[in-house]
Amino acid sequence: MLHCLFSDNDDEDIILSQNLDDIEKELAVINNIENDDDDIILSQILDNIIEKELAEKNNIEKDVDYGELNLISTAEEFVKAEMEKESDYGEFNLISTAEEHVKEEVKSVVVERFQTPVSRVEIDTLIHSQTNANTRKNTKWSLNIFNEWRKCRSKGDNDIPELQDMTAEELDYWLQRFLVELRKMNGDEYSPKSVYYIICGLMRHLKDHNIYINILEEADKRFVLTRKVLDAKMKELVSKGVSCKPKTADPVSNEDEDKLWNSGVFGFTNSTSLQYTVFFYACKLFGLRGRDEHRHLETDQFELGNDKNGYYIRYIGRNNKTFTGGLAHLKLKNKDIKHYCTNYGGQRCLYTVFKTYLDAIESGIFYRKPLQNGIRYGKQPVGINKLGNFMKEMCQQAGLVGNYTNHSGKKTCATEMYRNGQDE
Repeated sequence: MLHCLFSDNDDEDIILSQNLDDIEKELAVINNIENDDDDIILSQILDNIIEKELAEKNNIEKDVDYGELNLISTAEEFVKAEMEKESDYGEFNLISTAEEHVKEEVKSVVVERFQTPVSRVEIDTLIHSQTNANTRKNTKWSLNIFNEWRKCRSKGDNDIPELQDMTAEELDYWLQRFLVELRKMNGDEYSPKSVYYIICGLMRHLKDHNIYINILEEADKRFVLTRKVLDAKMKELVSKGVSCKPKTADPVSNEDEDKLWNSGVFGFTNSTSLQYTVFFYACKLFGLRGRDEHRHLETDQFELGNDKNGYYIRYIGRNNKTFTGGLAHLKLKNKDIKHYCTNYGGQRCLYTVFKTYLDAIESGIFYRKPLQNGIRYGKQPVGINKLGNFMKEMCQQAGLVGNYTNHSGKKTCATEMYRNGQDE
């Protein structure tokens, strides 16, 4: 370690430059030693330095009064002065530069997060995608009937405007005549409910074009005559006995259920029989409707487990006809149902049925095309038309007599709940 040695001067205030001179001299000695002999070792250098320091120390008085010299503060002042002198960056501001950098980073994140602005077409596509498929189908059906009638009546000077282009007065005038003349393609009358549904479909079409008219609203005096014609038409059809007997799906009774098992349609015989079994009990236990709710079903909506009450199958529903998850259903909840198996380990154990099926398809779409030779399923989903006839096919194969459709499964669920005193 180098020591700063100070000479005894008349003036007690020793300036910093003197100390620096002494340090430079010591460094010069070290440099001379290194130049004289490149092979000199570090210990020899230290010995020379120590001898020099001892010699100089003997010539200095022991009691040196340094006065009020403060090397630390002096060094700080020196550094500060040098920085002020040599660090003139003009108007350069590190803080503002850092802020601008952060803003650029935030801007970059925002762009990646929200992507590109959407168009009107994309917004309309989103709205359209969340409209019930059957509702869209019925709206289109109603409009097609009206347009066929309009085309037939638009002859000569009697040009009927398109529905969305009519004024309220024109709409009231033409709907009265449309209701009276309404017929099927074969000339038969529509049922009273069908006539009512056609008017509802036409109102939905107007709503899709941002025309909010409720023809059935009694407070709206513009359509008084249209409502009177509709009421009279429906009463007339009932008096004629037109379609007074509705076609409804039959529920699957307990006896029919036994036939499905005993005939081999249900069970573990092959991949098709297992899929039929899962389909039916998904309807009966969890109230799945028609084909749409089955069509969008996925494996992660089912959970198998056990607790103090036994082994269970849990179904977690998503949106359906009665629960869309939109603003109108904020206070409603999706289905979350647990079915406990009372015959765990038995021949008709539903826990085993669902576990075997879920193990075979692993993940993704719930209904896959069955393969031959064992319980195996492909990657392709079951077609929508095939899925729509599942209940009809299995009941025919078991020899059941009745009107069985996919809605029979939900009706079976409702029947069981009613028998057990539960609300649907």
